[in-house]
Amino acid sequence: MFHFCLFYLYSFATGFEKPVSFHVIQTTSFRNYSWVHLGSGWLGELQTHRWNISSGAIIYLYPWSRVKPEAWLSSGPSPGPGHLLLVCHVSGFYPKPVWVMWVRGEQEQQGTQRGDILPNADGTWYLQATLDVAAGEAAGLACRVKHSSLGGQDLVLHWGAPQSAVGLVLLAVIVALALLTALGFWFRKRW
Repeated sequence: MFHFCLFYLYSFATGFEKPVSFHVIQTTSFRNYSWVHLGSGWLGELQTHRWNISSGAIIYLYPWSRVKPEAWLSSGPSPGPGHLLLVCHVSGFYPKPVWVMWVRGEQEQQGTQRGDILPNADGTWYLQATLDVAAGEAAGLACRVKHSSLGGQDLVLHWGAPQSAVGLVLLAVIVALALLTALGFWFRKRW
């Protein structure tokens, strides 16, 4: 039996705390007249992935090892007359270092307040960032999220932009129910 192991170390600075390292170990074995290629991924001293290189099958050992952060916007309690409290929620990120900021274009809004980074039950993290603005100045604002799992592609959510298709689905259901009701009245009238 022949056994060969390759070890790759990727270390990247996040700009927040100490550098994070990700290790990739590839093991190649020759047994029973065939090659077996296995691999594993490690974040620090914690194994996060396992895969069969020959088949390409990857097994994620923890939910957070495949979950990128999700972000959504809401408004908080009014800080005063004519003002809005904009809230940017970021959840499901790992590792812990994250950058969240309210921006207008590329300009960071200095009034952004970050809450504490809180743990989720699955080992990922949650954070919210708020901004108190005059109601007329909310247009054009966006929440920008930077995280190592995003591969350099920041999440940007614009205030006032539709956050999901839920509103459209609700509108379609209401219109369909109105049409069915009208059709029901029409049939009742005809009979």
